[in-house]
Amino acid sequence: MKKVTIANLLCAGALALSPALSHAVVGITDPVGDILTTFAGQGPSNDLDVLDATVLYDSSTNLYRLSATLNGAPGTTPAGLYVWGVNTGAGTTNPGFVANGIDGVRFNEVVLLQPDGNGSIINLGGGGATTNLPAGSIAISGNTISAIVPGSLLVATGFNPIDYTWNLWPRDVSFGTLTDFSQIADFAPNNANFTTTPGAVPEPEAYLGIIAGLLFAGGVARRRAAK
Repeated sequence: MKKVTIANLLCAGALALSPALSHAVVGITDPVGDILTTFAGQGPSNDLDVLDATVLYDSSTNLYRLSATLNGAPGTTPAGLYVWGVNTGAGTTNPGFVANGIDGVRFNEVVLLQPDGNGSIINLGGGGATTNLPAGSIAISGNTISAIVPGSLLVATGFNPIDYTWNLWPRDVSFGTLTDFSQIADFAPNNANFTTTPGAVPEPEAYLGIIAGLLFAGGVARRRAAK
């Protein structure tokens, strides 16, 4: 997969200068098959079609859990990339988005999730500083990709942590550069941010233990069925 940098992430070279609040909605579901007509990826790219997304925040642990269910298994598109824009208070519009009619999505940081388990955060307002997510932060189960993100890695710029707002836009980065709007398959929600929901988020180690337990239980069930 191509290296993701701030230089090729932003269309037109920069975000708009004046910060503004997002048009926020609580939680989202997204229509099936609403791939953008401007998307130039090959194949059905069902794993880049968002069906629902949520962000939970646990104030006791300062952890976020980002979760999205797609119309196909993440990783089906070999160069698929899941970009979560987050507005921590200084979010602004992207000129390239606005030029394509997306003027309600505002963000000042992005969380990048890759199906291979690598993830990072880019602080757009901090000179493009990039921080890698801890190993094991990302999990895939069926058509759902999720990640545990420490709140300490997101820079507050005016909002309280529970008030951060989000938008998810999957990309196919197998062609062009990340300045190409045509890489984007879907916006969820279409032209707005959605709000954070308070809720329990397990520590990353506990999260991995839960996944391992589910896999073990599934293996036991399969062996019993075989017998």
